[in-house]
Amino acid sequence: MISKNFRCMLLIMLTVVLASAMLNGCARTAEKEKEKGAEGSKAAKGRYVEEEIELPFGKGERGLNIAKTKEGNLVLFSSVEDTEVNRYEYTGGSWKKTPLDWILKACKKNIYPLEVYETKDGVQFVTATEEDRKTHIFKSTDAKNWEELKIPYLEKKTEYGYPHIAGFLIDDGGNYWLQDIYNAKIIIVSADTQETIKEIGTRETGSDSQKLMFAGEDKTVAVNTEDGKYTVYSKNLEELGTFSYDGDESGQMCHDGKNWYMVTAEGIARMRTGDDSREVLMDGSMGAMGSPVNSAEGMVCRDDGEVYVLYVQWKTMTYSLARYVYDKEVAAVPEHTLQVFGLLESDTIRQAVVGFQRKNPNVKVEFNNSGKGAGEISSDDIRTLNTELLSGKGADVLLLNGLPADAYIEKGVLSDLTGIAKKMMEDNAYLENIMKNTVQKDKKVYGIPVKFTVPVMYGDEQIKKALDSLDSLKAYVEKNPDAGIFGVTNKEYIRDFLFQMYHEELIKKDGSVDKAKMEELLELSKDIEKNSKTDFFEGEDMRSEQDTLFANPGSIYIVKHPDMVATDRVSSLSDMVIPYEIAREKKFKIEALKDYYIPEAIAGINSNTKEKEIAEEFLRYLFSEELQKAKLDDGFPVMLSALEEKKQEVNDQYASVFSLAVGGNIDGEDFSISAQYPTEEEVEGFIGLCKALKNPADQDRAVWDIYRNEADKVLEGSIKAKEGAENIRKKVELYLAE
Repeated sequence: MISKNFRCMLLIMLTVVLASAMLNGCARTAEKEKEKGAEGSKAAKGRYVEEEIELPFGKGERGLNIAKTKEGNLVLFSSVEDTEVNRYEYTGGSWKKTPLDWILKACKKNIYPLEVYETKDGVQFVTATEEDRKTHIFKSTDAKNWEELKIPYLEKKTEYGYPHIAGFLIDDGGNYWLQDIYNAKIIIVSADTQETIKEIGTRETGSDSQKLMFAGEDKTVAVNTEDGKYTVYSKNLEELGTFSYDGDESGQMCHDGKNWYMVTAEGIARMRTGDDSREVLMDGSMGAMGSPVNSAEGMVCRDDGEVYVLYVQWKTMTYSLARYVYDKEVAAVPEHTLQVFGLLESDTIRQAVVGFQRKNPNVKVEFNNSGKGAGEISSDDIRTLNTELLSGKGADVLLLNGLPADAYIEKGVLSDLTGIAKKMMEDNAYLENIMKNTVQKDKKVYGIPVKFTVPVMYGDEQIKKALDSLDSLKAYVEKNPDAGIFGVTNKEYIRDFLFQMYHEELIKKDGSVDKAKMEELLELSKDIEKNSKTDFFEGEDMRSEQDTLFANPGSIYIVKHPDMVATDRVSSLSDMVIPYEIAREKKFKIEALKDYYIPEAIAGINSNTKEKEIAEEFLRYLFSEELQKAKLDDGFPVMLSALEEKKQEVNDQYASVFSLAVGGNIDGEDFSISAQYPTEEEVEGFIGLCKALKNPADQDRAVWDIYRNEADKVLEGSIKAKEGAENIRKKVELYLAE
């Protein structure tokens, strides 16, 4: 058989209202009782709850899929490297293990099992693949002997190679249904002739972990024929109707005989054929499906709307199983609601919401953000939020990234967190510089970053030295007018990088703008742009709504032209892959930029919150070992023990199969590089670099928006640098005075 990592590598490559209809009904019922003056009336009860079921998997064992027997018992199929394929049946609260030795015998050298399918009569099928992605399907009627299905469709090569089968099932008529990912269609094969009898187009998906067809308990099959819609077919392959789903991606589904159930990151929803309405049974933030570390691998329905979901955690290659059931005794709505707001989305905060609510079922945490990318947030967005907060309203917990924290401190919007920070640092070791330096005034702490990212640079030593200050960079460019400081990049990167690097020279502590320095910066931006091949990034497909801060999209060009400086923003070990490979090859030294760190998810508490105790408890959870050690890629933990553990990640199975290759062509020059995870020694060195960081690089997004708008006009040539500098001065000082 092929390497145990093959399936992992294959997969790697390739609404927010809790039961809205139910809650509305509960609210109406409560209101009626109030109107009637019912004595002793109690709060409405009843909602879906989550319960974790312990899995029987041993070390190195991974789930293949989840199913159900005709008696309704749960069944799990798993494999252990190249040595075992197992069947587990859940009865009486325990798992019974049955080795499936026939599969190991059927899957000879270089053939690897992907999924096991079992009919209600006990007939087993296994789909397996070779290194060339050719799919094999084996069948056993007695779990001892087997035969390979000789399906002609599987032998046909296209421009994509062999058909890649990501799903298999059997309908009530005995037909085989195959989900072909590459060709975006379902192939229905006769069990008698093994010839194709029908093809059904599906929506396109790039991941073979995304199933697009599911068998119903009423002998039907639902196929995700297009975005937002499933079409249901009978055993005679006739269309019976459709149902809609919300969200960008469909999830795992199951059927209880009447209704279809779907689990996505948004939660669990119930739908019915021929009805476009959709009932949300459980908000995703209330369960494991809302965790960024989880991906649903399979879903099974049992009686009375009871569902089970198998999850995989890709970074750790572990699995979990959750049961969801309606509990009529639990409060329909948690007693307390905690509002969390940040300008940007955050995986770490999403994970915190799920974990905190699991520990505090009487609290509903609602995390809201602007819904915009980092590059889309405007000064008007900030002004609207400021008005709300300064009027004594707003969320209980604020993520201060991009917000005018100094102004909030001055106006009394933020609570003093000095005592909480001191107690946390007495109980655990954290990166003290980052914990204390980010949002503080008069030695008091008002905001603490939950994570941080690191801007790094490598390349030409003279240019690196010239970047120390605005004056030294200006002098270098004047002396070397043809120098390609950043090689290949876009205008946005030059604009944002220079502003961030020299922010303290441009905007003084009292908020006033140094007009002369600002004019110098804008002129320098134009000079650097001339030698930066920005035309390469002018196409619409090369633009991004994400932050360009410190991350040069053309850093890879340094492979061909080492006489430049490359910069990257490192948020995870996978972000280290390319920079460190280049540094090895070119013998560059990777350094931090001016000891900068970029604080992520800076948590502060609104001084006007009515849920102060819960807000403080949530803040403490953000810095707990449980959350700090969660395998997420949106920043490094501020807890020292969690940061040190990063050294061990290079030995994980995920790291062993991870590879990254990038390249392109500029001005007729081909360039490319491929690399794997950094070494343990490199990670140890990077951690040492992190411990020395002391300067927070965070921007008031309103000020940044003002600067960007005027700088763009200068770079495109519609106004002069002098006029742009004056416009920036007036607008920034007016905004800060408001």
